[in-house]
Amino acid sequence: MTHFTVKKLNTIIIPVKKMERSIDFYQNVLGLSLDYIEGSMAWFTIGDETSVMLHTIDKPEPVETGIVIELMVGDLIACVTAVKHADGTIIQEPVKREWGVIEAVIADPDGYRIWVVQPT
Repeated sequence: MTHFTVKKLNTIIIPVKKMERSIDFYQNVLGLSLDYIEGSMAWFTIGDETSVMLHTIDKPEPVETGIVIELMVGDLIACVTAVKHADGTIIQEPVKREWGVIEAVIADPDGYRIWVVQPT
């Protein structure tokens, strides 16, 4: 048993190849609020407490071995449409799932998969 408590998910760090391209995707396509940029890092906020940090590195980890981010949105169809209009990648078109969500899978400019869900 541990002698500490994990209090919250603090920051999701996403290694990226091209910072400007990734900032554009997360800010203008997904609508995340850009908080600030410092050096090779850019911070966004989701909700009240969770941060997403983009971090430029020479060679991101293979996307097939990473974890997946899931975002809950208010209008899944509008989100998928925004990704399509930005020439983004739709991995899976919206599907209604038996556990109470409509789900789609998109990819960011570096190929990281993002599950996008809307409660039914």
